[in-house]
Amino acid sequence: MGGYSDFNMLTPASDKSTAGICHARGVNERLPPQWLIYITVENIEKSAARCIELGGKLLVQIKGTGGYGRYGVIQDPAGAVAALVEQK
Repeated sequence: MGGYSDFNMLTPASDKSTAGICHARGVNERLPPQWLIYITVENIEKSAARCIELGGKLLVQIKGTGGYGRYGVIQDPAGAVAALVEQK
């Protein structure tokens, strides 16, 4: 991707991020190339703990984002990956 920077698409009415393209480096380095769905959850710690309890993994530790909440990336026992998002 050369000098390309990460990119977010914003909803015109609210300026909220609705989609993005990210480099496979830094925190994304261990993630397989894919479409990553985001699942909004009420409590991210409880949701991540439940994933692990059911045999999944936390691939990217829970952390804050640029102002819209916190997220972490999980993987289920079959290998499917998704991001959990707790919005502010």
